[in-house]
Amino acid sequence: MKKISNFQTVAHYTRYDNTIKKSRFIALVQEIGDETEVRAFLKSAQQEFPDATHHCWAYRLVSGKNEITQCSDSGEPSNSAGPPILQAIKQERVTNVVVVVVRYFGGIKLGISGLIKAYRDTARMGLQQAGKKRKYPMQEFIMEGIEYKSLGTILQSVESKSGKIEDIQYGEKVNLKALLYPSEEEWVRKLFNNATQGKGFIKKGKTKWMTG
Repeated sequence: MKKISNFQTVAHYTRYDNTIKKSRFIALVQEIGDETEVRAFLKSAQQEFPDATHHCWAYRLVSGKNEITQCSDSGEPSNSAGPPILQAIKQERVTNVVVVVVRYFGGIKLGISGLIKAYRDTARMGLQQAGKKRKYPMQEFIMEGIEYKSLGTILQSVESKSGKIEDIQYGEKVNLKALLYPSEEEWVRKLFNNATQGKGFIKKGKTKWMTG
């Protein structure tokens, strides 16, 4: 699978309450970065609503080159809760998100089709209430050994590529950290080597996800 260069996720945490035939459904929606955050969110939901009848959930996560999806019916009839929640996530075209739908049973059975609709609709409304934002990667490049006479050229060139200077350290020579689109790696290495005549040192640092 091709590595995903950007993705759409939820803008903020939200909680959406929905009552259907006396049963209370509560959607909890949160952006997540890895499966550790998923487990922490599920534990938090169970602690917040310890007396709920069910804690059904689904998540969709981009991790490196892979897309990971998981869901749970949490005691509801098979495929009546978790898969509909996951379907809502996919329909809203978001990823790196977990949705927990907590249910307090109200005494009236909804039937399989009713459960599917209740969980899917509650999840979808929660996701819509959470809003959307797009995230994209920027690569950190660490540059060391820049002569002062070459600094202006490097700064202007980074800016021309919509890059960002994160940090500059002044000494006998200049060291800096710049954020650029990953596709600019070959360009920035060439720029740096030309500016330092091959006497400097450049390496990749962290990949940072930006919102825009």
